[in-house]
Amino acid sequence: MTIDELKEAFELLLDWEDRYAYISDLGGKLPPMPEKDKTEDNIVHGCMTRVWITSRPSRREPGTIEFRADAEGPIIKGLVAVLLMLFAHKTPEQVLATDADELVDGLGLEEHLSPNRHLGMYAMVDKIKGIARGYCDRPPGSEQDS
Repeated sequence: MTIDELKEAFELLLDWEDRYAYISDLGGKLPPMPEKDKTEDNIVHGCMTRVWITSRPSRREPGTIEFRADAEGPIIKGLVAVLLMLFAHKTPEQVLATDADELVDGLGLEEHLSPNRHLGMYAMVDKIKGIARGYCDRPPGSEQDS
């Protein structure tokens, strides 16, 4: 699913309870994260619920990053799924240049997320951008996972 498809789906769902259910469903579709990846290095600090984000260089689209994530709560897991859509198929430089506020505003999340979820979402964005910065700092040809 793309961000544009997500926005279209949100336009069809007029009630915020339905939108939250949809976000939770998106989280349920994330591939499972192996327990070995649920480490302190991969945890997102600043979230009330535990969230883990990992990455690796894309094998299908050289130069881009593949992010994987998991979270304990269904809505938070759905929000991280939304963020993974936003940052999918991008180079590290494109990830760093991507404005998450545009997505948050475009979906109307700003006024419908609790303050804790809002802070947690931006903690996830910071983690994703920190990962991207790490790729920018790597020597060419470095293929290690993070």
